[in-house]
Formats: sequence, structure tokens, C-alpha cells
Amino acid sequence: MMEFKSVNDLITYSFRELEEEVDYLGGVQTKMASFTRDEYDALINILDKFFYKNSYPAVVSLVAENIQVIIDTIRVVKTETKQPFMGIRARGSQLTLVNATADLFTRVWGATGAKTFEKDLTSTGSTDYIGTSANPESVGEEEGYVFLGFLEEEPTPKINKVLLTKNNDPFPYITLPWEAQEVNLACLPEPWILQPEVTYYVQAYAYKTGTTSMVPIAFKILQGKNVLSL
Repeated sequence: MMEFKSVNDLITYSFRELEEEVDYLGGVQTKMASFTRDEYDALINILDKFFYKNSYPAVVSLVAENIQVIIDTIRVVKTETKQPFMGIRARGSQLTLVNATADLFTRVWGATGAKTFEKDLTSTGSTDYIGTSANPESVGEEEGYVFLGFLEEEPTPKINKVLLTKNNDPFPYITLPWEAQEVNLACLPEPWILQPEVTYYVQAYAYKTGTTSMVPIAFKILQGKNVLSL
């Protein structure tokens, strides 16, 4: 595995400060707050120091390639909170982000209280992954999620398709293009943006039985004070 230095090293464009605007994000026209150079530096700092230092190069590249989408999702949440993104230094209502671990979701693989994404698949076909149709997940008024892809921690992927349903509107099934490099990685063709006050659930299609540990490469944007209650 090649040595990883920073997400910032892989970003090829020069960041410019962004003004408040109305634009499309995830196919929805929405208002996005401004984003400053200081906020950009805070984002890169938290990604480098807390999440992706010495991580899989393929995962680091995926995050770096989608840095603008992550920024725009933060800007949407910032519109609701009127608070800056401070990353590691976030206090009170200031914004930060965390990895989307299993314990952030009410239901994983149909069960409550999950600590990991591990599941023994005993049959093939469609199954609940995050949330369910009867009990969808809810995004808070001052929160947001961005999903970039999936990492399969088992040697052989068992899932080949995923389906997102947002506000009772199902998206088409997406085939996961697993690429086995130093790790099994599948990138979404277009990131999933879950804006404040959205309900959603994700279903997966298993084409093989056996153990899966399919982890989303995703972030939750939230207020610093709420990290303490995760």
C-alpha cells in the first residue's frame, strides 16, 4: 500500500471562497450558504487527522474527488444553522462532521442497536440495509448526510445492488461496480445527498449468501454539541 499524506494533496483544483447561492444539489434546487477559506481548511484538517491518515489510497481518492459535494452538503446544513463549519474545533451549534458508523442509524440490516455493519446473509434477494420501509431513518433539521460509495471488508462482496428511497420516492437500483485493489470499493455514480428533514431508507440486493461487512463511505454533518450524544 502506498503511503498516504493528506486529502489535500489529492485535490487538483484551487479552492475559492463561495458566496451564498441557490443551485441544484442531488437533483434538488436548494439554498446553499457561503463557505470560506477557513472553513475549507477546517474540513481538510478533520478529514486528514481523524479519518483518512494512512487509510486505503482508493478510499482517500474517492473522498478527495468528491470534496466539492461534501462542501455543498455542509453549505445546505449551514443555511439551516447559520453557524460556521469548524470541524475539530466545533463547539455548541458550530458544524462538524463524523464518519457514518453503524451506531448513527436506528436500524442496520433491519435490527436496532447495531454497532457494526456485519451481517450473515442466509438468502439471496432484496434486504433492508439502513432503515426500513416501515421505519425509515430521519435526518434532523440541522443535519445532513452525503454517501459516496461502499467498502466491503470481507474478502468477497455479497451485495451487487443498492436502492435508496428518499421521502417515499424510490431511486432506481444501482449496480455496485466493485473494484478489488487493496480493498473492495464500489463508488456511487452520483453521491447520495440527504438534506435536513429528509426521511430515507436503503435496501441492498444480495447475490451470494455468507458474511458481509459492507460499510458506507459517508459523512454526517451535524452540530458540535450533538457529537457528545452519538
